[in-house]
Order: sequence, then structure tokens, then C-alpha cells
Amino acid sequence: MRKSVVPILAIAGLALAACGGSDGESSGLQAEAAQQTIDAAKDAGFALDENCVNDITSQLSNDDAEAIVAAGPTGIPEVSDEGSALAQQLATCLGQEALLDQFIIGMRAEGQAFDEGCVREKLKEFDLGTLAAQGENADIPNEMVAALIECFDN
Repeated sequence: MRKSVVPILAIAGLALAACGGSDGESSGLQAEAAQQTIDAAKDAGFALDENCVNDITSQLSNDDAEAIVAAGPTGIPEVSDEGSALAQQLATCLGQEALLDQFIIGMRAEGQAFDEGCVREKLKEFDLGTLAAQGENADIPNEMVAALIECFDN
């Protein structure tokens, strides 16, 4: 069970990391990268918190912001390790409900039988944004695994 949870939680982070808001916190290339990210997420059906995106993209180096803008919304930019870490943090901008929806979609794609209401109830208390921001190397709390066990059909 733990093995199949890690890729599911990473879905949101990986979807957004391949994408490149604006309340004035980002400027220049960083603002362009922020808007590109917001627009790409919106096109993919995700609503990001624009202030959150701006806070994260304002930390991008000029080189990383330029790579994101140059790659465009469908490209995969070559960014520094710091830029990649910031891109993973964008998952925290989705909000708990959107991440929970993606978690459910991922579980369905895995083919595992489960009680959706149970999963939604059990995951309310966990910060899915922080887990998604960890990407594929997410450290799934044992408490989360234990909480979900009863939601799976045998």
C-alpha cells in the first residue's frame, strides 16, 4: 500500500513541475513564469492560489525563470536543483480539496478498490500539499497509511 501511495501523491507536483500569479510580488521573468504556471494549471483544470504561486516564483533565479518562460506551458524547462525544488512546492498552491481529488483520481487509475468517502474523510487531517511537494520521494507518514488501510476493499 505504501508503495502505491507515493506516486499518487506526487501526481500534482509532477504535473505542475512540467509547467513553467500576479499580486506584484514577482517581477520580470519571475512574473511571466508565475502567470504561465497559473494559466497552464487552469488549462489543465487546476485552480492555483495566485499569491502562493507568486511567492514561490519570486524566489526563482533569473536563469530558471527564463528557462521556464522559454519552454512555454507545454515544454519541460531545464532548471537548477533549486528551481526544481521550487517547482515541486507549487503543489502546495493547489489547496487540500484539489489535491484530494487528484489523490482519488490516482487511486482509481491504480485499479485498487476503495471506499472514496472513507479516503476523503481519513485524509482531511493530513497536509497533502506538503506531501505532494516532496514529489516521488515523499515520506508518507505511518499514521496516514494506517488511517487509509480500512478504506481499501480486500
